[in-house]
Amino acid sequence: MTIDERNREAGAAQMSTPALLKEITAQVELLAKKQIELAKTELLADLRKEATAAGGMGAAAVVALAGANLLLVTGVLALALLMPAWAAGLVGSGATLLLAAIVGLVSWRRRVQKPLARTRATLEEDVRFAKERLV
Repeated sequence: MTIDERNREAGAAQMSTPALLKEITAQVELLAKKQIELAKTELLADLRKEATAAGGMGAAAVVALAGANLLLVTGVLALALLMPAWAAGLVGSGATLLLAAIVGLVSWRRRVQKPLARTRATLEEDVRFAKERLV
């Protein structure tokens, strides 16, 4: 036990109950502020790290799109050996647009139909409860 801790114990033994409660409240408040400060610092560090990762993922997506585009061009050029080049281009473009439409429709059906459904229900229930209490 350090000298500072002994002095604090001796001082606490001489304090009245209200003074002790004030001291405890002040200490808890200080602890809460320090915890919030630590959480903010940690959150900022995590956000910076996530932003860097998101930037890398964005760059990878751009490169992947370029690669997919080159594969489509290669497929059209190969198809052009079997049919006129303009027809091969139309077949490749049509297949790509069809795939985009299918993915778009599937994604559209999976979207959130009623956002914040639980929150809305809870708020409506709270409003109903408040109205009943006031009437």
